Amino acid sequence: MNAPVEQIQARIGKITYQLTTSDDPQKMRDIAATADAMMNQVAKKSPQLNQVAQAVLALVNAVSLMEESYEKLHKARAETELAIQTAEEIKAELIRQRELFWQMKKELLYYRNLCEIYETKLSERAEVLDVEEARPTRRTRRGRKLLLGDLQMTIEDALMKSDASEIDNDCDSDSESDLEIVSE
Repeated sequence: MNAPVEQIQARIGKITYQLTTSDDPQKMRDIAATADAMMNQVAKKSPQLNQVAQAVLALVNAVSLMEESYEKLHKARAETELAIQTAEEIKAELIRQRELFWQMKKELLYYRNLCEIYETKLSERAEVLDVEEARPTRRTRRGRKLLLGDLQMTIEDALMKSDASEIDNDCDSDSESDLEIVSE
């Protein structure tokens, strides 16, 4: 749809112009005010120039400002694209680092679980070794017990044992008497 065309009056330099716009009339007034300010600025710097020369110089200044604005816009867009590309690269790196982090976390949990399993097995082995160490002690104690056959003796064994103890007693009494003699 075409917007209605409006006419406005604007003073630029020393002349009043009839301007038409299909946009916002206030926007056109602001543009005309900027053109008037540029004409006045050129008139102050170069009062010897006629009205047409001042208008041409103001137009050249306006085009120069437009070019600078265009270059700034182009530079800003390039910087925006670079920032977007850098942000995408950072996001990709962040995703990669997160994946690496989760992989490391899974490995850590795996090794932690493996350590727990080995610790359990080591403690079971230590218990088995403790039990095995305790068993030989019991076996030796059991081995020290006399069997029924060990307590049985023959008559000769009993006689020899009694003869041996009598000889030991006689030797003990003889050594005491020898000591007495020596001491006198």
